[in-house]
Amino acid sequence: MFFLNALLAVLTGVWGLCLASGLADGSAPTPKPALPAALSDQPGDIERGRRIVLDRERGDCVVCHAMPLPGRQFHGSLGLPLDGIGSRSGAAELRRRLVNPKAFDPHTIMPAYHSTQGLHRVLGSYRGRPILSAQEIEDVVAYLLSLRADGPAELPVSRPHRVDPERTETGSPTVVDGRRSGYVYLSEENRRLQDDAFGNPGLLWVERGSALWAQPHGLSHTSCASCHADPAVSMRGTRTRYPRFDTRRKGLINLEQQINRCREERLGAAAYAYESDDLLALSALVGFQSRGLPLQVDIEGPAQAFFEAGRAFFERRRGQLDMACAQCHDGYAGQRLRGDILSQGQINGFPIYRHAWQSLGSSHRMFAWCNTAIRAEPFAYGADEYVNLELYLAWRGRGLGVETPAVRR
Repeated sequence: MFFLNALLAVLTGVWGLCLASGLADGSAPTPKPALPAALSDQPGDIERGRRIVLDRERGDCVVCHAMPLPGRQFHGSLGLPLDGIGSRSGAAELRRRLVNPKAFDPHTIMPAYHSTQGLHRVLGSYRGRPILSAQEIEDVVAYLLSLRADGPAELPVSRPHRVDPERTETGSPTVVDGRRSGYVYLSEENRRLQDDAFGNPGLLWVERGSALWAQPHGLSHTSCASCHADPAVSMRGTRTRYPRFDTRRKGLINLEQQINRCREERLGAAAYAYESDDLLALSALVGFQSRGLPLQVDIEGPAQAFFEAGRAFFERRRGQLDMACAQCHDGYAGQRLRGDILSQGQINGFPIYRHAWQSLGSSHRMFAWCNTAIRAEPFAYGADEYVNLELYLAWRGRGLGVETPAVRR
């Protein structure tokens, strides 16, 4: 199952019990939904409930909450600690929060565990069914009620995330007017790896791209170098301007699509498959020439409608977990998601070498991965929806220096 690795990266899969959700804007409380005393005839089972809250496919509460579980090293910090929750809340309250927390706060990040109403683009295998069955809700309630203030507790001590002030001061390429590159949230080891001109694994693709750049292709028997000569000169600054509006497409075109257009029209060669090593190698080579230069995409004029579509994508909830990109990367950036620190989701480092993938990947691979992690139907690589999102995110990270190929967890 894809959830076995779903929490190895920044920004995704927040489906723990966000019991801390309350009224975010101070408005009058929404009337509590009427629920029966229990959702099933069979009483909740504490041990079954404990297994459910630890199961990454079902509850996985530790992704958001510290819990009294000896031996658990990484706990999230998005929600309140759950030690003693059974002394603070009754069964009816916990049940209501689990079934439909949006009845209390429509802006909560917590998914509805026993409702399928109003969901958008749910992944096929999860469509039409709730996250937890009625009996599973009762089992989780029973387990949470057993976590009493007078019971044993062994909560882990949160380790502060270290941020190097020399690297992250405002005005540096990694922090611009509050916009923070993913580099800021990396461990010291991964920062050093990204900065290492010999050890950065993404540079293997840059090297491959250099060979492809000089190699004749297609019916023309010419190469990229035939038109563009030295990429260090001709491609300097190119990465900072994509995606851009293209008059021929009457829509956006991103860097990968532009490379394939050149292959087909100038070289007489077949387009590379999206996410193939060859296309990633050439986009990494081109991006590498803009290292340190600030992102500066154009969102005015004909590009504006596509920019707004990208913004709407970023802000819309989707999937069985009913989450939006903005909830993690705007609302909770800097918080701990189990062993990870949620970043702002900036894209100035793409294509990136990601340890979870053990390979290089484009921003569209990351978009699809995030969609799948929240159990939403992903779009195809190169889809207009993802290019629109790419433009919005490039603007959202405006001024941040290009880091291609960046290293991420």
